[in-house]
Amino acid sequence: MDDSIGITSKLALDQRVALEQLLFFNVNQHRVRLGIQQSIETYGAPEICEQDGGLRIRVGDIDGVQTLYAVSTIGRLLGVAVFVRLAHERFVVLHLGVEPHLNARPDVNTRVLLKLMHEIRRAARRTRGVDRIELVYKDRHAVHLHG
Repeated sequence: MDDSIGITSKLALDQRVALEQLLFFNVNQHRVRLGIQQSIETYGAPEICEQDGGLRIRVGDIDGVQTLYAVSTIGRLLGVAVFVRLAHERFVVLHLGVEPHLNARPDVNTRVLLKLMHEIRRAARRTRGVDRIELVYKDRHAVHLHG
């Protein structure tokens, strides 16, 4: 994949099928099945909804859920990260997904995940009081922002 990876918080309505495939029917879910189950049991199931002419993801009845989408320069959806600020000091990454067809190119898969996590980290650093990011899929592994 020669095109670059962009990150956006807006996804067009015509991307619904791609987002459903990525989030709900991803053939790689078995790799993080326990983390997905833990996230759903703790926070609620993700749901795609329309808002302001685009798609967003709601999780249970949690307010403030944010979504970042990784897209190629031609607009193809490559990945998604769903996160929320919980308590005062932490962001929690509730769901992560990468387009399964990227498996043929693991380097792209890694770039998509790193780019999404980099953007979440940037947002966390800009948010007063946040000092760590927790990854639900990794037994609540925390990434500390300072030090």
